[in-house]
Amino acid sequence: MSRENEFVGRGAALKRLARSTKEWIVEIWSYDSGKAGLVLLVVFVFLAFYALAVIPPDYMYIWNNPKYWQDHPILAPPQWVRDLGYQRALHKAVFFHKPSSKTFSEGFNVYVYRMSYRLDVNDYPQNLVIKISELRAAWIGERAAPVIAVLKVRRPDRVVITAYVDTITPRRGERVMFVESPYMVSMDRNRVASEIAAKVLKRPDVSLDPQLANEYLFGRVKLGPHGEVVVTPLKGVYTITLELRYPAEVRVRNPAKEVELVVVGNCFGLMGTDLVGRDLAQGLLYGFPIALLIGFVTSLASRLIGLFTGVISGYYGGVVDEVLQRVIDVMGNIPLLPFLILVVSVSPVEWRLWIIVIVLIVFGWGGLAIVIRSMTLSIKEEPYIEAARSVGASNARILLRHVIPQVIPYTIASLVFSVPSAILAEAGLSVIGLEHGWPTWGKILAAARQAQRYDVWWWIIPPGVLLALTSLTFVLLGMAMERIVEPRLRRT
Repeated sequence: MSRENEFVGRGAALKRLARSTKEWIVEIWSYDSGKAGLVLLVVFVFLAFYALAVIPPDYMYIWNNPKYWQDHPILAPPQWVRDLGYQRALHKAVFFHKPSSKTFSEGFNVYVYRMSYRLDVNDYPQNLVIKISELRAAWIGERAAPVIAVLKVRRPDRVVITAYVDTITPRRGERVMFVESPYMVSMDRNRVASEIAAKVLKRPDVSLDPQLANEYLFGRVKLGPHGEVVVTPLKGVYTITLELRYPAEVRVRNPAKEVELVVVGNCFGLMGTDLVGRDLAQGLLYGFPIALLIGFVTSLASRLIGLFTGVISGYYGGVVDEVLQRVIDVMGNIPLLPFLILVVSVSPVEWRLWIIVIVLIVFGWGGLAIVIRSMTLSIKEEPYIEAARSVGASNARILLRHVIPQVIPYTIASLVFSVPSAILAEAGLSVIGLEHGWPTWGKILAAARQAQRYDVWWWIIPPGVLLALTSLTFVLLGMAMERIVEPRLRRT
């Protein structure tokens, strides 16, 4: 019977909590600032959960590994800038799980992977990249035979340029190559430059700059009146072909698990790329759960400490009050920013983010505790507190049933207002160079600052806007809650 009563009591408590939460949300929604804040908060929380669902758990390693981004363009603006009239070559990647065709040529079984690419603007792609995963090795009995990879480009003027040739030989006993990491190479710039000179200019003796091989490959090349090389974009459809050549004695059904052909363009995705080629849209998306985690964990922990410290200090008074107030005074006189810089700079990189959170929690509760203490001093003099004492209520019961419920609304408002400060503190420390390895909005801004590329607007503006919107979200919610907590601010 007692257990049934316990369950009934818990159910009633949960119903009261749900009812009070609903009343709070309805009250917040009644204000324009509350509507805007709640909508933004729902969007941010949805994006945070979406990021956690789609981004791999080892994304921190991926973000900091330049090899992962080698097939992405460098400092490329978002793809939608093309719709605004900017001349930017498209980025195109095509995945194959089986060859486009198979032929026999010159004593080889040739497996062909083919893609088309249309250049429709006055711009040049940055590179050509091929990636091969789990390539079947060629064995003739016990003898390893090489697999020849040939990358060719057929231009709109029907000139065929061999952009890359490589001989891939398996190691001893290796039947499948490139299992753990793919075979990835880009076009041979020296080879492209020499072939353009021979096949397009018809002047094998002309020396072309290999650094401009991408322009020669996707451009109309000719010699000027003074012997200078003149290049203009050659618009039209290009056919990129990868041939995997196996000896005639070797027959495989499918030479590779996956083949990727990439034309590295000059624009990319929704938010562009940085100096390493990292997809900034992914970094910005991953920043949502980290930002909310930093903000909520720091604010919730510091507000709870401040709530209970202030209530205990104000209710018990005497030595307890004196000790707690002196602790608050000491911590309040320690400069937070220099202390943060000192502690974080001597900490291991992988622990820095959590150390920032811990320091912000330790130093973030003093102000709230002072306010809660003053409110508690007033509440404990009320007649109903004396009445509760007279009927034998314990101090813990009085605090939990009569004091804390009255200071919780102010604590919640304070919690909402304090969330942005934790997020901005992490961003500020990242910008001044105290990195922690996690792809946060502050880390993205810090990378742009270190590269001194203030002209790359897509690298700077989006994380700055997200930091501002996050702060605005909680400021709007705090303004609505402030009106609820403070009767003098309510609408008449």
